[in-house]
Amino acid sequence: MKSFIILFVCFALLACSDTHENNASNTAASPKKDGRVRSLTKSKASLERFFRPMTVSEGDWLESHPENGETFEEYVDSGPTLPTPERNKIYVQPLGDFTADQIKVVRLTADYLRAFYNLPVVLRDVEPLRDVPSDMQRIRYPDNLQIKTGYFFNLLPSMLPSDAAALICFTNFDLYPEDTWNFVFGQASLENRVGVWSLWRLERDGRKKVGADRLLDRTLKIATHETGHMFSMRHCKKYECLMSGTNSLEETDRRPLDTCPECTMKIAWAMPYQPRERYEKLAEFWRKQKRTSEEKLMHEKMLAVGDVR
Repeated sequence: MKSFIILFVCFALLACSDTHENNASNTAASPKKDGRVRSLTKSKASLERFFRPMTVSEGDWLESHPENGETFEEYVDSGPTLPTPERNKIYVQPLGDFTADQIKVVRLTADYLRAFYNLPVVLRDVEPLRDVPSDMQRIRYPDNLQIKTGYFFNLLPSMLPSDAAALICFTNFDLYPEDTWNFVFGQASLENRVGVWSLWRLERDGRKKVGADRLLDRTLKIATHETGHMFSMRHCKKYECLMSGTNSLEETDRRPLDTCPECTMKIAWAMPYQPRERYEKLAEFWRKQKRTSEEKLMHEKMLAVGDVR
């Protein structure tokens, strides 16, 4: 059991580790701390009551990966990688052999990313995996075909459009990064603006399939978290936040579906995006899913934050 936990820590680290590389060709110059930055800073207080301060339990990410965190103001000062007028779209590419339920989750994830980041999101048609070399695949357990992440990183750059801020690939196959590893949830490269994530483990608790809502929530959290890394957002440690690091699916399930006050203002400044408009769009997303509690929460945040000039 101990070796499994140690490996799981490595899996979580790998899933996020490549996302902090700098990519000057996709970096917009950071403006000085103008009135909008000051207004967003003041607006953080209006959202604090919706988030719990971070607490660390045994086995959690921060227990084994101490981090400094990052405030909104530090993010602005860091010269983050941002969308540019030439590269402003998020592309979502399903690769594999998906069930109807899995495709629905991918489609809803594209809709959520659009509302979450205020960027155009292009959902591409499903493509099968073709010509996977024998050294890029293996069988684990009687029925689990795993694909090496290197296969995707060889393939995805050629599929990257010139106007892409990021290309996010979803597959329904389990993933592994190296022959000595058991699995990984996903892997991303900021330098290449591509990432791949698997639904295979997100839809399971052990060998038991999870319900549709839990699969959707996990997928939304993974997709928005890793896309945040592609825009230079670091792990959050101030609050229980969507951008907080996690060591396990149990810890992921504990996280909210939204960013904390610090990280929300990063999105508001970077995209740019009025927080009020963002919450309105997120509330509408949850209304369509008939998730009343999430819709109500986003509506309450919308009323609390108001307009930011």
